[in-house]
Amino acid sequence: MCKNKYVLLVRMRGLANSFLPGGHIEMGESAPVALAREIQEELGQTCKVKSFFGAIENSWREGGTMHHEINLIFEADIPGLDPGVPVVSQEDHLEFFWVMPEDFENKNLLPIPARVFIKNWLAGDKSPWWGSSIE
Repeated sequence: MCKNKYVLLVRMRGLANSFLPGGHIEMGESAPVALAREIQEELGQTCKVKSFFGAIENSWREGGTMHHEINLIFEADIPGLDPGVPVVSQEDHLEFFWVMPEDFENKNLLPIPARVFIKNWLAGDKSPWWGSSIE
């Protein structure tokens, strides 16, 4: 979610990296429906999923296990959420916060390609994009 050039990010409490709000798609669920459901679960808010930004392929090693994901990123409108107003998580292990794009690196937004793509989108480049953190 972007509002007034601010972007809503989330992180698991105790970890240094942040990511975009959302979650896993359940069987039989479309990506926009999954995003709206995740926002409802995580924030207790209704979400209107809007345009598709793009996708990012990402992999990482955690505890000796390789993980792989494909992030589908959408513009979303969550009425009632505004920068400057604390965002209350409905899940104890998550914390939400607003940042300006120039703070993506300091907040360790992952996957890394999202940093450039979101900055470009906010600057007016509305074309869909694809990125990968896999070399």
